Amino acid sequence: MKHCLSILLITAAWLVSCEEGLDPVAGIEGVVRFPTDPLTGAVDFPDTLKGAVVVVAEFSPTYTAVDSFFAHIVATSAALDTTQADAPYYVQLAPGFYFVGVVGLTKPLAEILFMPLDSLAQHPEYFKPIGLYHLPESTLGISSIRVGEAEWLTAIDIDVDYGLELPF
Repeated sequence: MKHCLSILLITAAWLVSCEEGLDPVAGIEGVVRFPTDPLTGAVDFPDTLKGAVVVVAEFSPTYTAVDSFFAHIVATSAALDTTQADAPYYVQLAPGFYFVGVVGLTKPLAEILFMPLDSLAQHPEYFKPIGLYHLPESTLGISSIRVGEAEWLTAIDIDVDYGLELPF
């Protein structure tokens, strides 16, 4: 009987402490669209790239080169399935203003996964920009996004272009 009462009290205390629930999550999700072979419909992914991920960089109007963009990356998606024409992704983010892009990896993800971020910023040659998010109705090559507190943005879709020239 004493054990039952103890379990009941512990359970009640746990339920009261969980009353607030989980913290709300903020972030983005969308689809990365890879080019396909018009005859076979297979994804046309270059042999020179070892994979691809979505990267999110803090918004800054002062990017002057690819190096400065990569120095501001704050989050990445899981590796994209480069065998699918439409590869879904999601990235959890803190509230803020961001640029979102897709990079092809020139080294296997396993080799760079555990490298410190400051070390990765020193090696932009590991990454080849192949897509940038921009609003569908925009004529600009890139659009910033704002993620609010507990806001989950959907349809942040990105088309891959292997010949992409960054606008900064």
